[in-house]
Amino acid sequence: MASTPESRVILSPKSAAGEILTTRRAATRVIFSPKGGTSKELARLIKAAKKEIVVAVYAFSSKYLGQALSAALKRGVKIRIILDGDNARKAYSIDEWLAGEGIEVRFITVKGGNMHHKLMLIDCKILVTGSYNFTNESEFRNYEAAIFTNNKALLQSFTAEFERLWCQCAPVEFPVTPPSDTGADCSS
Repeated sequence: MASTPESRVILSPKSAAGEILTTRRAATRVIFSPKGGTSKELARLIKAAKKEIVVAVYAFSSKYLGQALSAALKRGVKIRIILDGDNARKAYSIDEWLAGEGIEVRFITVKGGNMHHKLMLIDCKILVTGSYNFTNESEFRNYEAAIFTNNKALLQSFTAEFERLWCQCAPVEFPVTPPSDTGADCSS
């Protein structure tokens, strides 16, 4: 299979964190953690989004990134999130909070495994992938990598994968807490 110039983005050992590597048509950048500023860059990209953000991550517990997505939703940006079903049921996950904000959240359960993707697609123009989960641990404690690219072939592949997974998931139904009785008579 012949390689096109767009698909030949090479991250060499000499590449500095955050350096933008380009080919004729694509730019790729990597940010390393801990404390590399990945969450700040993600929040900046979320704030700049115009149409849609899709996310598939194993773990989502960062309230900072959740708030950025919630603000984007309030601006009219469509937000869809897929989480690993087993991991999302853990106490530290903010899946219920995200859904409560109006964000479409779906769980996927893999028999004998995990949905271990870490990807975000912004307006079908930017892909973020790597080892970085949407957690404080990924930002402040773990050694992680987040790759940012506008490579069209990768955007198409990751978009197709997200849509394939989205179709396998049923919408998540979270328990709704009924409003407390205020004693007011609303029958009139």
